[in-house]
Amino acid sequence: MLTFRAIGNWSERDVFVAWTNDGRQRIPAVEDQIDRAWAEATERLGDRLFDGPMCRLEECDAAPEALRLWVSPTSYKPFLGTNLTNRHVPAAARANPLGLSVALSTCDEWLMLGRRNAAVAYYPNRVHPIAGALEPSEALNVFDGVRRELAEELHLTGKDIGGIRCLGLIEDAQLRQPELIFAMRTPRTRTDVEAMLDSAEHHACVAVEATSDAVGEATRDPLMTPVAVGTLALWGRLAFGGGWYSSIRSAIEAR
Repeated sequence: MLTFRAIGNWSERDVFVAWTNDGRQRIPAVEDQIDRAWAEATERLGDRLFDGPMCRLEECDAAPEALRLWVSPTSYKPFLGTNLTNRHVPAAARANPLGLSVALSTCDEWLMLGRRNAAVAYYPNRVHPIAGALEPSEALNVFDGVRRELAEELHLTGKDIGGIRCLGLIEDAQLRQPELIFAMRTPRTRTDVEAMLDSAEHHACVAVEATSDAVGEATRDPLMTPVAVGTLALWGRLAFGGGWYSSIRSAIEAR
């Protein structure tokens, strides 16, 4: 289902992101696949398709005191043509954009996720965290990227956003996309968050009670995307401890 590539509990001052050389291999057959996938998607979606800038994860170095990431420029077109539609291509030829997902907890003790629309590019109608991707315009600040997603998808403003922690880096076994996982607690209630949801990407909120039993049960829900499962597991590690996490991780890896 997924791979846990790095695990920690890092604050904003502990996470460092820097540019490095583009390491994606341009294999002619893969580049042809990318062009074909883009042409097919353009025919279906027209002006709704946008080759937005993204950041390819090239290298990661994790230690208890710091997380260091090196990225290079990429965009949605090679992501669509490799990770999304041609996942069998060699890892060195995939776009591998760095995703950002947040475990959002409310003041009345709920974890808030979203049920994705039927029209999204991947995992339609599945349950997924509030998520996006690191963009070059954010000056490589992954925490600013999380704040942007919370503002866009839930209309949360500065007063609604508390301290954000980075909990780890995971990889969806299907998409092979690296995803940074964060935790953030808002002074808003579950009802507040549900009322603020933007319908562009998610058509409803999904609330998980922030208890060890409820979160553990949610990790077994087949409607949860792999990233949602990883997000819940890493949030649970922070909330319930290493023993709970080890048990949940063993169950995940056994699937």
